[in-house]
Amino acid sequence: METTELTGDGIESVHVWQAYVMCAMTTVMFYILGEILDRLGKPKCVAPEVEFWKWRNITISWIHGVICGTWVFLCLVLYPDLVRDPVAYINNFMYLMVPFSAGYFIYDTIDMKVNKKIGTYWEVTLHHFVIVSSFIYNFNIRSCIGYNVIILMAEINTIFLHMRKLLQMCHVGFDTKLYRFVSLTNIFTFVTCRLIPILRVYSGLYLDFHRVSLTYVITFWWTITTGLVINLILFGRLVKSDILRGFSRKGKQKVDNASGKSIFENGDLNFDKDE
Repeated sequence: METTELTGDGIESVHVWQAYVMCAMTTVMFYILGEILDRLGKPKCVAPEVEFWKWRNITISWIHGVICGTWVFLCLVLYPDLVRDPVAYINNFMYLMVPFSAGYFIYDTIDMKVNKKIGTYWEVTLHHFVIVSSFIYNFNIRSCIGYNVIILMAEINTIFLHMRKLLQMCHVGFDTKLYRFVSLTNIFTFVTCRLIPILRVYSGLYLDFHRVSLTYVITFWWTITTGLVINLILFGRLVKSDILRGFSRKGKQKVDNASGKSIFENGDLNFDKDE
């Protein structure tokens, strides 16, 4: 009886063909968005040292983060039972978010391939591969959608992660209130929306071991572990950049400003895709 109460609208309420349509439409939508940004060009506020492709790529990723992050937040508020039973709980609203994100990750992978960035951002490519594989498998079997929603909580953090990078690209000072707010919110949401959800999925794999196949557990464990390693490396970079070096950077900026030296010359800005 308890399991029935936590199935949401039930598996019959969602359709796989709709998921594939959503995935394809999303890929095309982000391609069109990329073409629009190509025509508009790089904004004047963005530093000339910044590669246009990198600015465009992060901007599109930020837009995906805003859409998906809002979608995830609504899922958690409207359907809190999905966290209690991430295996069986399902409805069309949360179900279609999975192929939506898969479509974006497919677009981003194609974009990196076309622009010959696969080798440069191999860790991002690996992340996209394991995530898309997991998402497509889950929306095909119409199960464990709740786990995908929990994983996509990371997109809430992506809003601030990429906003931080866009501010850097626009020469917004590290010591400004805006940058400090975004930086601290980024650190907070990184822990609460990336790392903690991954731990929830780990515990869920143990608790729901009897409800899914061994193959699925092993595959999903590998997917989550890969994501955890990548996120821990990124978190270490963020803490080092925004917390540990905060005071020294502030002092360094004052010296550089007095001498007329650009913050781009002192090597403080590193435009990695995910840092």
